Amino acid sequence: MPKKEVIKSLKGSEEKKRAETSTVKGTITSEQRKILQNFIGIIGSNEQDVVGKIITLWLYNEGYLKKKE
Repeated sequence: MPKKEVIKSLKGSEEKKRAETSTVKGTITSEQRKILQNFIGIIGSNEQDVVGKIITLWLYNEGYLKKKE
């Protein structure tokens, strides 16, 4: 990658604000874990990513993350 692009990429990432996050722990069955592992690579890069995206999608579909009008 040319130097110009590297500098440009780094500058863009510095300007981007990160969301404040927190960790949530839960318990799932062995069968549920096997199912989650099937989604790795499809909707997320690891188990934690998959679970987070499933929760986000569920909250959105339930209307909790939609803008109030």
